[in-house]
Amino acid sequence: MTVQERINGSTAPEPFRFTLRDYLLLSESGAFNAYAKTELIEGVIVAVNAQYSRHARLQTALLRRLADACDGLQGNLGAWVEVSISMSDRSMPRPDIVVSHGLPDDGPVEFASIALIVEIADLSLGYDLGDKLRFYAAAGLAEYWVVDGNARVIHQMWEPVGDAYTERREMGFGERIDAITIEGLSIETVSL
Repeated sequence: MTVQERINGSTAPEPFRFTLRDYLLLSESGAFNAYAKTELIEGVIVAVNAQYSRHARLQTALLRRLADACDGLQGNLGAWVEVSISMSDRSMPRPDIVVSHGLPDDGPVEFASIALIVEIADLSLGYDLGDKLRFYAAAGLAEYWVVDGNARVIHQMWEPVGDAYTERREMGFGERIDAITIEGLSIETVSL
């Protein structure tokens, strides 16, 4: 059902959630051109904060390290920056970095191919460790990292149950971080 069909069929005021089809139509029409980045999370269109220099440096450094680490592993793993993920008919997030088994020639990456999601949090820590964490855990994402540039730590979470991760740890910048769910994936964080 499109947004207009839902509005036409409604008899009382109510919030509604966009479908992926609605979101893509709005995006193609240029509705989000004034925003740097938007995502569809459980039917809600989220405008994401601007990315500043520290965010860009952390994202680039981590992408390089993860991409290099993936090159030496089995399973066609690769690291990608800001690629949209097709998760459901109401969700298409665009995380800062994903590690996935391949990348399609066109369109969003299928959620089933995602091995790890990394969000860089300078202004968005509460959201990334709150709503986003619950969203990814509920979807069954095996491993999720949130990089806190202000506190200089990486929050590493795994073992999703319901909308939470039952296992987590914090690694300080300067420590080696080993992925829990991807055998052999390990990166240095010394110069972050």
